[in-house]
Amino acid sequence: MIYGYHLIVCLFLIIFQTTLLAGGGPMHLYDLLAPFVVYLGVHHPPRAAIPILVLGGLGMDGISGGVFGVYLSAYLWMYVGVRWAIQYLQVGNVILLPLLVTGGVVFESLVVAFSAVVLASASWPVESMFPVVSKQVLWGAVTGPFLMLFFMRGQRAVDRARKSFYAERGPSRTP
Repeated sequence: MIYGYHLIVCLFLIIFQTTLLAGGGPMHLYDLLAPFVVYLGVHHPPRAAIPILVLGGLGMDGISGGVFGVYLSAYLWMYVGVRWAIQYLQVGNVILLPLLVTGGVVFESLVVAFSAVVLASASWPVESMFPVVSKQVLWGAVTGPFLMLFFMRGQRAVDRARKSFYAERGPSRTP
């Protein structure tokens, strides 16, 4: 049931980002899966998170039209970095989660931006990506913690629904 919840959230974020937020415009919104990857890194072990990360990364790579594998590798490295960081940091800290989300957005934005710079056919000054990445980091710092709260509350709702479903059944697994 938890895999279903994670898959639905991942697909919703991909569809929302590529349909409603496409085009960028002056806002330069960040990749909405970055807070989800941080959430998975903080709250779920690798056996529960890696399949969702692989599917989400492949989905974003397929839809983005960029270099194939950039999002997948960024998500996996971000997950590894978050898992490493929570060994040394207190997970329940109120300041830690926004910092982890901001760090994840910085990492993912830089990976995607540098892959675009490296593979551009014409020379593209690296300084031109600073305003875009800085706006993405700002948006990630502001909205990322709210997305983390949304993911955690959704997780609790799924856990409550699962427990109530199994509690209604008797020992013989019949209603």
